[in-house]
Amino acid sequence: MGWLVLIAVIALIGYAISTRLHPLKRCPTCKGTGRLFGNFYKGSYRRCAKCEGRGQLDRTGAKVFYGGTKNTGNFKRK
Repeated sequence: MGWLVLIAVIALIGYAISTRLHPLKRCPTCKGTGRLFGNFYKGSYRRCAKCEGRGQLDRTGAKVFYGGTKNTGNFKRK
């Protein structure tokens, strides 16, 4: 039982470090392109509203552990 807790703590620390080094993920709505294409006119597109055209969003761990980066990838300096 003690080993299981130790492994879980190590995994949590590893995930926290990973989200600090790589806080962004690909936007699931536009699949990282930052654009949403029209259904009728296939050549027309608009900026993705979810990621504001950046194509990337904060990972969940970056929001939970560090307060997020507002999808920029840069944490605030304290």
